[in-house]
Amino acid sequence: MSHKNVLLLIADDWSPLAGCYGSPVIQTPHVDALSTRATRLTNAFCTTPSCAASRANILTGHYSHTHGQYGHSHGIHNFHTGLHLPSIPKTLSDEGFATGIIGKMHVQPEAVYPWTHDMQEVDGGSRNVKGMADRARAFFDDVEDRPFYLHMGFSDPHRDFGNQHAPYPDYEEVIYDPADIPVPDFLPDHPDVRRELAEYYQSISRLDAGYGMAIKALEDGGRADDTMIVVMSDHGMPFPGAKGSSFDSGHHCPLLIARPGADEVESDALVNWSNIAPTVYDWCSVESPEGLPERSLLPVLDQASPEGWDETFFSHTFHEVVNYYPYRVLRGRKYKYVRNLYPELTTPLPSDLWTSPSWQAVRNDGIEMMGDRPTKAFLHQDGEALFDVETDPVEAHNLIDDPNLRDVTEEMRQKVRSFRVETEDPWVLPSRHAGEAI
Repeated sequence: MSHKNVLLLIADDWSPLAGCYGSPVIQTPHVDALSTRATRLTNAFCTTPSCAASRANILTGHYSHTHGQYGHSHGIHNFHTGLHLPSIPKTLSDEGFATGIIGKMHVQPEAVYPWTHDMQEVDGGSRNVKGMADRARAFFDDVEDRPFYLHMGFSDPHRDFGNQHAPYPDYEEVIYDPADIPVPDFLPDHPDVRRELAEYYQSISRLDAGYGMAIKALEDGGRADDTMIVVMSDHGMPFPGAKGSSFDSGHHCPLLIARPGADEVESDALVNWSNIAPTVYDWCSVESPEGLPERSLLPVLDQASPEGWDETFFSHTFHEVVNYYPYRVLRGRKYKYVRNLYPELTTPLPSDLWTSPSWQAVRNDGIEMMGDRPTKAFLHQDGEALFDVETDPVEAHNLIDDPNLRDVTEEMRQKVRSFRVETEDPWVLPSRHAGEAI
């Protein structure tokens, strides 16, 4: 059986801000060009808005409460993926694929994530888009005609956004005026927020250039005609109320999947990052490991509104080891059910968000409304919530006690309970100890 290849390009903290996603200001010519020959998914969600847990989810196909990489893997945090779990690099390496990692990986251990080509180190770091592309060219030169999976982890647009004091070779920065940047509806319109958003946009434009250089390297290497290109992010933007939170502003992400000869398609299927691994295996004609909880996207990539793709799950437990705030979510088209397992805790902010000028402005200026979302409601959430995401996309009005929605609530509640049991969620036990019928 002939095998096909995958080039997966993953950003760090990129919300769906691109011209092809309707952003009126951002300059993303390379992503926009790819979208004209790709399936652009408009309802794609990370399962957990935290870097290491999300990347382990992508590479194993399992939810974070199952794969064991509950939070960050580096330094004193030191969470690990379970040794028993298969992964894309391990499964494909065993099938004779060349498997390459360039730039940021942020998961461990090596036994679960073995690569035939470990090229994480990039001169100038993984914000150096030319350096990333040079490593890709070296990979393509070395693998020659072997089937491959190449995973390229860019550090943009993670905080340290513009990084204006570190110019990169063969790239001219795109600078944005803070006055021109649309402020999301979950952030206050404050000068410090606008300045950070302008730097964030600058970083996205550099990411876009990196994607373009990587795709050019693929084409120059002569492998574009048999390679699926996946463009995505680990989770949403690094601002308070997005990254590290259950809100769509942290989970909603860009996802473009381009296959040779395919047409442009805008798909409204609700998908999450547990769908990525089975899609990769399906495309590569490799049997998926047993026990994956979700299915391949490949059969529906040519459909704008495929049947049976109307809901998806989220599961989050940690960001950093001190950022403990577990929740499980069912996201439908109209309603979203959230189960916060320990609502007595104050919502923790990842350290990079806590120290950010945006959050410090909220604290120092006593800002009570983060856009349309009350600051107090963000910090102190309910144990259960039901949101109408069509009429209330910022998720500011909890409808859990609305008697007219009792049936909706109970159905979604039971689906989340079943999901937790079926995916062997370890947090089922403390929920039962607390008296929950699960």
